[in-house]
Amino acid sequence: MDHKLAENNGTVERYLLNELTPDERMAFEEHLFDCPICGDLVRSGAIAIDNIKQVLLEEPDRAIATGDEPQRSKWSGLWSGWFRPAILAPSLAALALAVVVCYQSLVYIPSIERPEVLADNVIAPVTRGGGPVITLDRSRPLFNLNFEVDSPHAYPRYTCDFQLEGRGTVLQVDSGKRHYASFTLALLLPEKRFPAGHYRMIVRPEAEPGTSIERYEFVIQ
Repeated sequence: MDHKLAENNGTVERYLLNELTPDERMAFEEHLFDCPICGDLVRSGAIAIDNIKQVLLEEPDRAIATGDEPQRSKWSGLWSGWFRPAILAPSLAALALAVVVCYQSLVYIPSIERPEVLADNVIAPVTRGGGPVITLDRSRPLFNLNFEVDSPHAYPRYTCDFQLEGRGTVLQVDSGKRHYASFTLALLLPEKRFPAGHYRMIVRPEAEPGTSIERYEFVIQ
């Protein structure tokens, strides 16, 4: 499944609503490993659903805390009907998806469809000293980094392990299919997963997770 097909078929929305067939779900989940755009939209939708659920579940307790007991009694029948699982889950999903779809249609997709020149952030393997300093535009959801990879063997796929100093792994990325031992790995990464700090990125063969091919260091500010 490619991104254009997923976008045209509303696959993100159908995935969150659990409307995909088993084969469609499997294909889309494989697509998520290689598509940061769909991955970001799925995460945003899931977070929106969780946040709305939390707000609605806290509302009756807030009425008790403020002493608004008559008002709570007045609406008790409405709340009990609203919180039935058969009604609550689809309603939350629909509301969250409305937010996600509006953002996708009006802001996110148009912004990524505009032609632009990507930053020339090429990072070489660690030799000595610190790595480059990368300044992020925090108003944009994605940023690009390029890594020079020189593997002793041409493995079919690699795993990129991003580690923040003091916190450990913050993100793992699949390299996608590779046909050569030496290549430049160009990645679009979600800005919100990379707070300011010192990072290390380790490239490993997917089939040999204990093997380290290259190590890179860089600073995000």
